[in-house]
Amino acid sequence: MGARRQAPELVFRGRVAPWYQALTGVVTLAAAVLALQPGMPLGVPILVFVVGAVLLLPAALRNRVELYADHLEVLFGWNHVVIPYTHVRGVVPRTWAASQFTGHNCASSTDGLFIEAPEDGDAAVCVTDNDALAAELRRRAGLDAARVEKN
Repeated sequence: MGARRQAPELVFRGRVAPWYQALTGVVTLAAAVLALQPGMPLGVPILVFVVGAVLLLPAALRNRVELYADHLEVLFGWNHVVIPYTHVRGVVPRTWAASQFTGHNCASSTDGLFIEAPEDGDAAVCVTDNDALAAELRRRAGLDAARVEKN
C-alpha cells in the first residue's frame, strides 16, 4: 500500500487574471474559426484546441497554495512546488523586478506574492487573498518573530 497523503491545513485558491481568461478565449475562438474554414483539414483546429487546452486550462483549474504543518505546496498547471517553511526567507508583494525572477512563476495575474526560498527555488504566486497568505506564511516561517527580535 502507498502512503496516504495528508489533507492541507489551509488552502488559498489561485486567482486567474482577466487577460489570462481572454487568452484562453482567443485560443478557443481561433480553433472554432479554423474549424469553419472551407478546405481546412479537421486535424488543424483540433490540434489548436488540444494544444491550447493542454497549455492554458491546467493553470486555470489547478491553481492553489496549500499549507501543511511543516511546508507549503504550490500547485499551478503542471507545476508542483514544495517549500518547507524553514527555507522561506521572505514573503513580499511581487514587483516584477529582476531580483524576483523565478523559474516557479505560478501566477496568472500581474499582482501577487514573491516567496523567497533560495534552497528550493523562489516562487511567485497569486491567490484570492494575497495579504492573508503573506501573513500566514510569515507566521509559519517565523519571519515576524525574527523581525521583532532585530528591532
